[in-house]
Amino acid sequence: MPAPTKSQLEPIVKGLMQSEGLRGENGPDLAAAIAETVAGALDAFAKQVMVAPGIAAAPGATAAPGRLL
Repeated sequence: MPAPTKSQLEPIVKGLMQSEGLRGENGPDLAAAIAETVAGALDAFAKQVMVAPGIAAAPGATAAPGRLL
């Protein structure tokens, strides 16, 4: 499942800003910037999850539980 895009998130961000009383001349620009940032972060997170299903470790590092190496 791909991450949501900026255009999908922007109306949500605008609604959240209005519900919290954040208004102003540059409000739409702020909503666009927040949506772009969140979309990029979610995209990076989704790609990382798809590429790295587990934590890579050297065989000796996972010798036994509770054992110090």
